[in-house]
Amino acid sequence: MNKLRTRVRTMDRQQLESIFTSSAFLVTNGLLFINLFILARALGDDGRGAVAAAYGNTVVIGWAFQIGVPNAAAYFAKDIDNRRVMMSSWVMMLTAAIPMAVLMIPFYLWQMSGESFTEGGADLKYWYLAFIALQLFNGPFLSCVFWLRGIGNLVRFNALLALPQVLISAGYVILFATDTMTVNRALASTFIMTSIGWVAALSLTRSWPGSGYSQEVFKKVRHFGVRAWVGNLSFFVSLRIDQLLLVNFVPLGELGVYAAAAAISTVSSPIARGIAQAMLPFIRNAESDEERLGRINRSLVQIASLSLAIVLAIAATAWAIIPFVLGDRFEGAVLPLMILLPGAWATDVSQVLITALSAFNRPEDGSKAQIASAIATAIGLIILLSPYGVVGAAITTSVSYWVGLIALYYFWRRLAGRVRRGEATGHTERVEESV
Repeated sequence: MNKLRTRVRTMDRQQLESIFTSSAFLVTNGLLFINLFILARALGDDGRGAVAAAYGNTVVIGWAFQIGVPNAAAYFAKDIDNRRVMMSSWVMMLTAAIPMAVLMIPFYLWQMSGESFTEGGADLKYWYLAFIALQLFNGPFLSCVFWLRGIGNLVRFNALLALPQVLISAGYVILFATDTMTVNRALASTFIMTSIGWVAALSLTRSWPGSGYSQEVFKKVRHFGVRAWVGNLSFFVSLRIDQLLLVNFVPLGELGVYAAAAAISTVSSPIARGIAQAMLPFIRNAESDEERLGRINRSLVQIASLSLAIVLAIAATAWAIIPFVLGDRFEGAVLPLMILLPGAWATDVSQVLITALSAFNRPEDGSKAQIASAIATAIGLIILLSPYGVVGAAITTSVSYWVGLIALYYFWRRLAGRVRRGEATGHTERVEESV
């Protein structure tokens, strides 16, 4: 006990907050696995695939609707108050997200013509459209939460970020315990609980539309957000496009099996996210570029080591655990999971590099790397998806993560070298006090 206390006292605040944030993400991710177990046991592979088609596939669309504003909210948090940032988020929703949603109507129609939606019936299509409408509010929700991250209030950040997932899991547990789980009820519960979580976060942070709009702040938020958005969108396209397109190529059962494999491959992600999320305010507030580089390098080593240990543990046990926990119908998830695991390590490390580039006001470099990953994903899916199905999707996804990591590492090493030579700096122009 004395050794533990001594160890805690010797940790700096970034390490403590990284542990705290990673723990919070681990809890949230644990809830995702509870959801996976409940949906698999109660609905089977077809039902799990239906939920993935109608809800899971809208998550990446929701990231498209954000236009990078949550990243800007975190970056400018120490310079701009919450009201001005949030009003920029609501204006971005009206001027960019809603028009984008309308322009994507042909894509929605194409999605709903796929085999999975044909099997699922009309109700599945209605739920899909309902979740797309709901995702328009994802940007304002995450903006108010990420602003808390930017000012270093990680307790409220983690609590509000996790709240929707906690509520979704609670709804599933109730349906499962009362033996009333159906696909429609699962989707209704997901919709209601997500809405409650987002409304609560916006209310508690006083982030609803109102006074405080500033054209100058909006321009700054938009400029940073768009530069970050291209990379974020490319990253989540690489992360989810396989499932998004599988809807049109495989039956619901195969989609459900692949969704299970993709979920399990993210076991290490909460630790990586926790370390990366906790980094930003400390890098932004560091007194020197030498301190910034040191914090980033320590975080890279931590994530690379921890993620590798977790990935190897999953690879060693998945063959026995997946059929035992999820049932024999999910045994087919083991092979795509093995293929996805190397890519999972790559994307964990990438999260630190993306945060590092953004902290030095270089979000466009992260975007370039993620665009390369997205291009690799598109090429791989064109070649492998139709003939090899879920296995081809897994190969493509894993390779694309490595393409992104290699590109990110190149941009980071180039920037770090310039910083050490005094040719670049982590100091960024502050917003005028009048803002």
